[in-house]
Amino acid sequence: MKALATFLFILSIGGSALTQERDADLVIFNGEILTMDPGKPRVEAVAIIGTRFVSVGTNAEVRRLVGIRTTVIDAAGKIVIPGINDAHVHFMAIGNKFSSVDLRNVGSFDEMRQHFAYFVRFLPKGRWILGSGWNDRNLQPPSTSTIRLIDDLTPDNPIFVYSADPSVAFANARALTIAGISRNTPDPIDGTIVRDISGEPTGVLKGKALQLLIRHIPPDHTRRWSEIAETASNYAASYGVTSVQDTDSDDRADVYRELERLGKLKTRIYDCKGLSEWAKTKKLPDFDNPDSMVTTGCVKGFHEGDDDWTPKLREDVIAADKAGWQVAIHAVGAKSNRIVLDIIEETIRLNGKRDRRFRIEHAEGIAPADLSRLGRLGITLSVQPYLFGRGAGYRSGYYERLRRAGAKLALGSDAPMTEFDPLLLLSAGNDGKLEFNNGSWLTSIIHSHTIGSAFAEFKEKVKGQIAVGKLADLVILSQNRVSSAPDAPHVANVSVTVANGRIVYQRSY
Repeated sequence: MKALATFLFILSIGGSALTQERDADLVIFNGEILTMDPGKPRVEAVAIIGTRFVSVGTNAEVRRLVGIRTTVIDAAGKIVIPGINDAHVHFMAIGNKFSSVDLRNVGSFDEMRQHFAYFVRFLPKGRWILGSGWNDRNLQPPSTSTIRLIDDLTPDNPIFVYSADPSVAFANARALTIAGISRNTPDPIDGTIVRDISGEPTGVLKGKALQLLIRHIPPDHTRRWSEIAETASNYAASYGVTSVQDTDSDDRADVYRELERLGKLKTRIYDCKGLSEWAKTKKLPDFDNPDSMVTTGCVKGFHEGDDDWTPKLREDVIAADKAGWQVAIHAVGAKSNRIVLDIIEETIRLNGKRDRRFRIEHAEGIAPADLSRLGRLGITLSVQPYLFGRGAGYRSGYYERLRRAGAKLALGSDAPMTEFDPLLLLSAGNDGKLEFNNGSWLTSIIHSHTIGSAFAEFKEKVKGQIAVGKLADLVILSQNRVSSAPDAPHVANVSVTVANGRIVYQRSY
């Protein structure tokens, strides 16, 4: 039924595009558009209506859909690719990176301003910026001018940052307002509100004066999941990441769905539950709308090479698979991967064949003797080549051997273990051993980060390509060429990110 509904929708929007029954909402012209669609691999222009691509082709073909309300972007020859799908992240941990700022190694006031400006780019309005480490090199208390120069960057985000001496801190104007600290506020006993020559608070607080503000800081700052998820989603958009597969096993799908309802979620999320936690309830998977920004259906387990873990893992995997869940298992090293493959093979034998897409997370160190099982068992490998050797595995040919053995590869970062930036792999170099669809190094990376990752979550029919009827996720890079030379510098950045048919990021700095 879902497949029929999707097919009829594609027909309807395709007809709309051809007959111009409705102007496009967004059109991109003059691009070097790498569609990842083998039937139409490179085009000049695309048009979007709602959340779907409705026209993919030449500038002339797409221009017919431009109306007075159409947003038009001239890509000026730059590379355009499908939205990146990171197949292995810890999403809340990414957002929590912005819960505290460290100023210990900041050597100037201008550099400190840059830190605050960077945080504000991703934080929701109202979220506190907390931290420590400022000193006389980067802030000169009690200078009014320096405090006020921070306020222009952070009008909507209160700041409270300790100095190297924990009995001294500074706050911006927004934080002082929340705490009710003004020129008329008396100094507490054993405390000082540092003031300028006119009597106005500078933002520097000493001793017991810190308590006037501390009481207003949310005690659950690092557990305010909605704010943290929104931060992570804003950050993802800046890197062209329009989909993630959250393997943290913290079961925050309800938080993500509420953000989607509020229109604040810029990232599609496939949320995995913990296998051991699932085993306590043995709940059946939900049947999510595949067009939703938030979907579930995955449980994640671990094998770290300890034989004592194996019986319980085997029991839970067989039960979860029988209940209809997709099972993903963390495995690093020859022994762990071999045991996991044994469990998968036994599960298939006991529960019967179906399109289940067992996943091995990381999949580093699979022994040559086990490679032949990958294709036969239909294994999807969620790999993070930049984490493991900064991409050196590509040059060694390891991932190519996995692919040739029949495994489906999905690329991820394991952020925040490494940087979230999917373009980092381009600087890792390539010796020509990894060629998907007879494509270039760039095409190889894009394929595994889009089509490959979409396949890993059963979504290859709705996303991962720039094609009519697919979900409208794409990225415009900052240039029209990305070198594939082994020692090429990492020079490409994201200029524009479109997720679910709307512009969610534009580079402006």
